[in-house]
Amino acid sequence: MLLEVSELEAGYGEKRVISGVSLVVGEREVVALLGHNGAGKTTLLNAIFGVIRPSKGTIRFDDKNITGQKPSDNVRDGIGYSPQGAEVFRTLTVMDNLLLGGFAVADQTKVAQSIIRIQELFPPLYERRNFRAGALSGGERQMLSLGALLVSSPRLVILDEPSGGLSPLMVGKMYDAIRDVAEKLDASVLLVEQDANHALEIAQRAYVLANGRVTFDGTARELAGSPDLGRLLVGF
Repeated sequence: MLLEVSELEAGYGEKRVISGVSLVVGEREVVALLGHNGAGKTTLLNAIFGVIRPSKGTIRFDDKNITGQKPSDNVRDGIGYSPQGAEVFRTLTVMDNLLLGGFAVADQTKVAQSIIRIQELFPPLYERRNFRAGALSGGERQMLSLGALLVSSPRLVILDEPSGGLSPLMVGKMYDAIRDVAEKLDASVLLVEQDANHALEIAQRAYVLANGRVTFDGTARELAGSPDLGRLLVGF
């Protein structure tokens, strides 16, 4: 497995938010992480990426123990994270935002190649490459945020509600792009979403969190077809 999280506990200060959480993500796999508001989804992502330090448990990436490792080191190891409401540099052009996404990559030839692939994946970014990012629509800025993350060619892409605030049309396009990340860019995706239907359409497997604990672990098809889906998602 590319990512292995085992019996993780984490929170903020004295408040424990997640307890005993375990999950795995395989190579080139899309895994959905679902649950009610306040279930602990974002806390889990922050712990995996090193934004907060777990109090218990282990996180392994590509068979390396990265528990508590700094985000900058996780980026160098091949993990990319787009937090909820991720912003772009609005006063810079689309191309400059993409170039900044590859600032930590030693081989700038690879950065140039990545940008070409990303512009093929997101045609609006090529069409508007010389526009200031602040002039883009909300959906285009979401594409740019994801595109800038992908410039460093991460092996694992962690996304926290990438469809937030998008129109129904743009949500569909965003999910097409996320599917392409795994299929065309050879990356794995760990996806947190409130929109369970879209997430389960592109995911191979799914987890549900409720009150800081895993309440479902199985295939996306099993969860989508479960008569208990609604109950699982609201946490009762």
